[in-house]
Amino acid sequence: MTAKKPSQPWRLVLTTPGAPVYTKHRSKPAAYRAVEDEKERVEAGMSRVVRIAVEQWDVETQRWQRYENVWQKDGGE
Repeated sequence: MTAKKPSQPWRLVLTTPGAPVYTKHRSKPAAYRAVEDEKERVEAGMSRVVRIAVEQWDVETQRWQRYENVWQKDGGE
């Protein structure tokens, strides 16, 4: 059986005080636009996210791989 790439191979891992929230995206640029949107929501006080990471689906291993730890809220904010 040939491994298949999902239609949304990028996702954000939004770490909150309660539990992580995952959002899937069709492309790397779309994922990074979502990162910027979420950071704006945090700055506006509309989000409790304290850390954002980007993951990419690995077709060969059939699992999510950490691509980059993008952002972490400073303790002083």
